[in-house]
Amino acid sequence: MQERVYLDAVPAYHATAPDGRTVPFIVSLLLRDADNKPRITPAVERSIDRTIDITGREGLALAIIAADDEMPATARRYIERAMGIPGAIVLFRCQSPETAERLMQHLHTEYQLTLVQEPAEPPRDKEGSV
Repeated sequence: MQERVYLDAVPAYHATAPDGRTVPFIVSLLLRDADNKPRITPAVERSIDRTIDITGREGLALAIIAADDEMPATARRYIERAMGIPGAIVLFRCQSPETAERLMQHLHTEYQLTLVQEPAEPPRDKEGSV
């Protein structure tokens, strides 16, 4: 029997426009509970928390991407709007894995994408001082 592997977190990225504006974003699936209310998985929640810790940004801009959306225009609208909001992080919630993949492909062609990463620790000397 195959063991299930769950992610502790999902990757967060920075989308950087050609003019240098940037905004962090996370892509997840749009999941709903038994009452049909949108829910965020623990892995996505941890990613949001880590992105806040790393970037200092605390505002969450929610973006739902439907399978039948006009992808370039919809994605661009959400990203561009969030770039104008100080402290924003975009959470894209996609209706299917295929939609999430198309979104990432589009964002990759439209923006420079880099992973949100922990800041590098300063180099230490032989005694362990910074």
